[in-house]
Amino acid sequence: MENVILKIAYRNIWKHKIKTLIIGILVALGILILVVGNSFMDSAAAGMRKTYIENFTGDFIITSGAMKNPSMFMDGIMEDRDSALPIIPREPDIEKHLKTVKGVAAFNPQIAGAVAIKHGDDNGFALIFSFDPVKYQEVFKNNIELVSGSFLKEGQEGIVLSDETVKRMRESGGEKVAVGDKVLLTGINNITGTKIREVTVRGIFKFKNEAPQLKVLSFLDVNNMRIINGMLKNTEVSANLSTEEKALLGSVNENSLFGESDGGLVTDSSSSSSAPVDYLSILGDTSKRNLYRETDPNAWHYIVVKLDNGVRPGKVIRQLNTWFTAQGIDAKAYSWLLGAGAIGKLSNTLKIVFNLLILIIAVVGVIIIMNTLVISVTERIGEIGTMRAIGAKKSFVRRMIMLETLMITVIFGFIGALLGIVITWILGAIGFTATNTFLQVIMGGKVFHPVVSVSAVVLSLVIIGAVGILASLYPVSVALKINPVKAMGEN
Repeated sequence: MENVILKIAYRNIWKHKIKTLIIGILVALGILILVVGNSFMDSAAAGMRKTYIENFTGDFIITSGAMKNPSMFMDGIMEDRDSALPIIPREPDIEKHLKTVKGVAAFNPQIAGAVAIKHGDDNGFALIFSFDPVKYQEVFKNNIELVSGSFLKEGQEGIVLSDETVKRMRESGGEKVAVGDKVLLTGINNITGTKIREVTVRGIFKFKNEAPQLKVLSFLDVNNMRIINGMLKNTEVSANLSTEEKALLGSVNENSLFGESDGGLVTDSSSSSSAPVDYLSILGDTSKRNLYRETDPNAWHYIVVKLDNGVRPGKVIRQLNTWFTAQGIDAKAYSWLLGAGAIGKLSNTLKIVFNLLILIIAVVGVIIIMNTLVISVTERIGEIGTMRAIGAKKSFVRRMIMLETLMITVIFGFIGALLGIVITWILGAIGFTATNTFLQVIMGGKVFHPVVSVSAVVLSLVIIGAVGILASLYPVSVALKINPVKAMGEN
């Protein structure tokens, strides 16, 4: 029976060559667009993923659970300007645990912020990352190229500027920043207010795999970054006044401040004494002043984690988040994509938009194929009626029409897929150069070489098979409604 259906379907395809060709071209074109388009999108996503994982986010990041937006860029850092970027709680415990997690190759705690930079008449702006230089280079190996100077050394204060930041500062007017120069960094935090730090330029660099967000990124030593961010070890100081200090302040109460008894003046109880007041002595013991200036050595905004090759980030992220909950630590692990912020979201959004467009094209294709098949079935009313009259069941007619549709979609689908693979390979060999920042974002770098995506080919063939089946449903229903006796009379 199946052989009979196959022969009839094959004969009908060749008998209606024009209609077969119309449907086939639509199918092949749809598959070609799917293969090339999804290969482009997958290649761009892979390029962006490589850029950010190898330069910026690692395989995943860990932040405080209070972090509103885990993005490590400005859209995350400036999410809430009225509050400080939350610090990871019990960070030393998390580091200790990470050393025991299977698959973790290296990790790097980081601090983020933004500063205004001044060098003579030059003014600039930089997104700042601060970290332990040794741990940073364990996670990100050979990801930067020094233009001049050197990278930060362990325990060394200073800043390593991106060449793009230096270029923009030079354009603002003045002398070019050079290694060894002093620059003023100004930052604002809601704990200690505005902070200005003078630091030495230790080096100028650029990333080997550039991305638009990375161009304004510079590296500052941890101590200065913590001071700028107000990340102090002791933020609450009780006011324990000495006897001399209390005597100088006198008696202070609401009536004396706001009443009419003495015009709101504070009475100096020591003024009746004939002995002169030693105003310098009222400062008392200042030996603990530096204590309250100490930065918190455990204050970090992010932990960037790099995994061994072949380890799935999703699995490790789930394990860590489960451990955080069990330990009562308000921290959370996020994928690299969320760490990349707006740029990562843009990449995903563009892929979704592209697939929606393809879905619209597929719907239109289904309608066109369906109408063509309905015409074909209408032309074969007599033939189908005769089959039914001599004993062919509805299931026979249904399988025959569906098999015809699948044969067309599969044959021309493979032709379209093969053409898509060839076109993608040629375009990949030629390559594309991104002429602006937006294209660099989309392509994941300056030069884009698309490669054939196996998943795109498989997905395209599955989609076109589904399109063929859907397109055959209505023509099948039309064929099954044919009255055998009436159809034979019309034949």
